[in-house]
Order: sequence, then C-alpha cells, then structure tokens
Amino acid sequence: MNQVVEQLLLFLGGFVANVLASLSGGGAGFVQLPLLIFMGLPFSLALGTHKVAVVALGLGSLAKNHQVNNLNGKAVLIFLLLGCPAVVLGSVFVVELKDWIAEFSLGLITIASVIYSATKKQFGLENRENTLTRRDYVRAAFFTVLVGILSGSFSSGAGLMAIMVMVMCYRMDIKKAIHHSMILVAFIWNLTGAVAMGTMASIHWNWVPMLVAGAFIGGFTGTYLIKYFDAVKIKRLFQLIMLSSGILLLYKAMVHCGF
Repeated sequence: MNQVVEQLLLFLGGFVANVLASLSGGGAGFVQLPLLIFMGLPFSLALGTHKVAVVALGLGSLAKNHQVNNLNGKAVLIFLLLGCPAVVLGSVFVVELKDWIAEFSLGLITIASVIYSATKKQFGLENRENTLTRRDYVRAAFFTVLVGILSGSFSSGAGLMAIMVMVMCYRMDIKKAIHHSMILVAFIWNLTGAVAMGTMASIHWNWVPMLVAGAFIGGFTGTYLIKYFDAVKIKRLFQLIMLSSGILLLYKAMVHCGF
C-alpha cells in the first residue's frame, strides 16, 4: 500500500472512530482496532497501537471541555484505585485469552445491555447521584473492576460498558457518564493499558502519529458536537452503537471459530 494512502487511511479511520466515540462515550475500538488488523497488524500489536492512539481521544475531549470540577469524586477514586490495576491485570490476561471467547462474551453482554437500557425509559435521562448508599458504591466498585479487566484485555467496548456502570451503579445521566468516560476510560485507563501493553508487546510506532492526530481532532470535534444533542438523542445513538458493536463482536467470534 502506498505510504501516503496508508497514512491518510489511518488519520481518517482514527478521526471517524473517535468522533463517534466522543459522542456516545466509547466504541472507538470497534472501528480503529479492526482497521489496524485489516491493514496487517497481528492482534496484540494492533491492540497496543490502538491503546496508545486512543489516549488522544481523552486529550481531545479535555481540550474542548475543561470541566473536571463536576466529576464524581468517589467514582474517580474507585476508577483510579481499583480500575487502573484491573486494566493492568486485563493486559496480562490478553496474552493467554482466546479472541473468540472474549468477543462472544462481550457481544452477548453488550446486546443484553442494550435491551436493558431500552426497557428502562428513564435510563440515562436523569441524575440521581445524591441517592447513592454505601452498598451502591460497593456494587459500583465491583463492576468497575470487571470493566477495567475488560478494558485491559479487550479494548473494544470498554468505554460503552463503563457508561453502563456509571448510569446503572453511579446513577449519572448519560451526558455526565460520557464526560466521565472520556476522562477516566479514554484517557487514564487507555494510558495505563498502553504502558502495560508497551512493556509486554510491541507497538507499531510508525502508525501512531496519524492515529493520534485523528483521535485528538475526532475527540475535540465530537465533544463540540455533543452540545447540540439532547439526552434522548444521545441515548439512542449510544444504544445504536452498542447494538452494532454487539452484533459485530458475535460475527467476529463466529469467524474466529471457523463458521
């Protein structure tokens, strides 16, 4: 492939993937990771390269939206103190994990999450953080660790699942949950995962600059556009991307099994 075309494809893929991710709170890996594999990288190398690049999604979002003072302090502590070690643990697991097992399991969980959110009309449309109890935080911590392991071992879908945890367990509205996901998952967790993967697997550094540029501009653009969408439209976009992601994961699992 011509190098100019290759670099342009990397930029466009990174841009499109991260615009969608910043609007819905996640899912960049469903576009960017398969693109890297399609262009010739093996899974572990593609995953490490993707994690390095997608950190720029969080940076782009932060560059456009500096409002970090409205973060849920307890949620931030749980995501940092429990979630980051879980990401590292997941990065260790990915070396031994069969691709189809992760893809099939995550696909089922993703589709089930869409069904759940569709049956709850007020899902993500109201903020009830002030009603949380100690028991709620314990449950939230448990699911945060699970999603952290998922983020480290299988990047695609982690941001979307983190939003589900923030809405279901931390009782945030969808916009605030997306804001948290951009900072805690897209930036901090992916930075943690990139460092962990970088110590255990190689990273295709020649492709990183254009991916980073696409991710940064995509994150900035998506964060700018999100203010023109109300919570209902964002919820529908979130559900659509999650459903598409779940179907794609099940398809990829069947392909890896030889069906």
